[in-house]
Amino acid sequence: MKHLDELRRLREIHAPEALKLRTLEAIEQGKEVTDMKKLKQKTRKRLAAVLGAVAACFIVAVNASPALALGLGNLPAIGALVHIVCLRQDIYQTDDHTVTIEVPQVKGEQNEAVNALIEQQVKEYEAKAEEDIAAYKQAFLATGGTEQEFADKDIQVKVDYTVKSETKDWVSFVLSGTQDWNAGAVERHYYNLRLSDGSTITLKDLLGEDWIALANEQIRTQIDAHNRTSDIPYLAADDGGFQTVDENTNFYLDADGNPVVVFDRYAIAPGALGEPEFVLNTNK
Repeated sequence: MKHLDELRRLREIHAPEALKLRTLEAIEQGKEVTDMKKLKQKTRKRLAAVLGAVAACFIVAVNASPALALGLGNLPAIGALVHIVCLRQDIYQTDDHTVTIEVPQVKGEQNEAVNALIEQQVKEYEAKAEEDIAAYKQAFLATGGTEQEFADKDIQVKVDYTVKSETKDWVSFVLSGTQDWNAGAVERHYYNLRLSDGSTITLKDLLGEDWIALANEQIRTQIDAHNRTSDIPYLAADDGGFQTVDENTNFYLDADGNPVVVFDRYAIAPGALGEPEFVLNTNK
């Protein structure tokens, strides 16, 4: 059921795990009271949006409000406040697609420029998705499709974020934009920030002056190891495979502070390998 998909989105909001579980369990129990199958489609969608928004706002409030967090201090497994919160959550529908937006915010005045950039990237992807869908619809209708057939596709546009790691010193997260009808429309922005001043952590900071050579060596070693045992090898360098890292190479920090280099789907490997990741050893 679609309302369950909306509710499960809450698991991606970065809040204390116990609170997310309690909130989700309460919603799951509440849905048993009402037979959703008897409701009309629009009513189900509206109810899903309301339930999702209420639960999400409650979770965000705990992240954002010290007083509320302290008030919940007696609940088991409710941890300290985090440094990144869900600033805004929007769910809206047009005649033929649904847009779900979750905008993160990094706390602290030193992060104002980063937060402004995040807002800009969200707005740009939202506008791009509208243009993509409009072009797709025009082509669909021009080749014999109907308005109803296009609406039945129920296209989903989603902009959200995933926190990869967070300590007292740094936060690492990914801002993602997707359109479920077009795998090529995936867009990701990786943020690795020092909490002390909001500055960006780079691969050079982590690996040292010889960072390019060190990263390339480790990535090639992992590619070779994969190719020796897998039926789906990485592309050869001469065929568009891995060449080198540079200042624009995407990465995030794992819980141990290791950089994890990420490549777009199809960038260095067949699509079956998804978005390849390579954990780098900073002590090498």
